[in-house]
Amino acid sequence: MLLPALVSIIAAILIVAAWYGVFLGLNRRRARRVLQWLERAILPHGQISGVEWLSPSHFRARLRLSGFAFRQPAVNAHLAPREMPVRWAAWCWHRNQETLTFEANLTSPPRHNMEIGRTRWTGLTRRWTRNTDAWPTHSVASLYISTQPEWEPEISGRLHTVVAAREVKFLDISFRTRAPHFSATFSLDETLGHESGELAIFESLRELAEGSPTSRM
Repeated sequence: MLLPALVSIIAAILIVAAWYGVFLGLNRRRARRVLQWLERAILPHGQISGVEWLSPSHFRARLRLSGFAFRQPAVNAHLAPREMPVRWAAWCWHRNQETLTFEANLTSPPRHNMEIGRTRWTGLTRRWTRNTDAWPTHSVASLYISTQPEWEPEISGRLHTVVAAREVKFLDISFRTRAPHFSATFSLDETLGHESGELAIFESLRELAEGSPTSRM
């Protein structure tokens, strides 16, 4: 009885180790693709000054950019935790997505904190059908929800800038009084699949950061 149990335990350990090694290598290859895209995106305005792995599925690339109002810029890449089966299953169950987060300090910190999130709702008014081409669609006005007790009109300009950003679809944008002063999160898959990704994303980030009404710049 003891020998079969021991064999089963060893086999399970070997399977988990093999899984970990294979998918760790997959994440490393995906990370190299992200870094190659990042290098193309910042040329000739900067370079990657260092890469730090914070976990098997999370790394941080420090940047050196010239001509931008960013201090200590960096990009955090959150990949799917493929190397851990249970975590990956939970990650897929919650329909999470791989993301890139650009963060940096600003020359003049914002006067107050500001969080901008983008959410899209879809719904059906009739019985579901496989023929999606026949679905009627309707465009509606943007709905802004603010946690501030009084709406500040100057914030509208910054929100419209985010909505009008066609090159990159931001998932979340933050302005903070403490470091990092500015951060923007976007989908990794959409970014890597963007044909005009070179530098366009950083131009959009600069518009958001330099034109922010929350900043004293």
